[in-house]
Amino acid sequence: MTEATKIHDDLYYDERSAGGIVYKLENGKPKWLLIKTYAKKIRLGENNNHKTVFKFPKGHLNKNEVLKAAALREVEEEAKMKCKIVTKIGSNDYVLWDKVTNKKIIKKVTFFLMEYESESDIRYFDNEPVLGKEWFEYEEANKRLAYDSEKILLRKAKNRLEQILKK
Repeated sequence: MTEATKIHDDLYYDERSAGGIVYKLENGKPKWLLIKTYAKKIRLGENNNHKTVFKFPKGHLNKNEVLKAAALREVEEEAKMKCKIVTKIGSNDYVLWDKVTNKKIIKKVTFFLMEYESESDIRYFDNEPVLGKEWFEYEEANKRLAYDSEKILLRKAKNRLEQILKK
């Protein structure tokens, strides 16, 4: 974390991330991309099991990287696809507790509506493995998304895409 992102003298600091809400048209109808990842490790009885979740591809900005570039890179890395940005959809703010630094973190994630262009063979390794990706119609994507804040963004993306397609 750089000095530029610190807030209130070490009380907490800010992280920026960006991601994509990706669609493709099939027979004139949009399908929405979700990636499948592990949620945080949870304990079930004596076994340590992993719960899987569906969500949008997103991740941290690299040094000196702008939001749009980060969003495109994260979608390519996590979903292995090239896309183009259509428009900004919105941002979510998350308040997290960093156990390592013992500080509150305010994380802002900005999402962009993106149109699928092609598959990518980019190699990518991260602490959070992507287990898969799937395309869904709106209703099913909305059911599968793990986080309510992303469901709100999906609705915004759907409404915005409908406006664009009417033109």
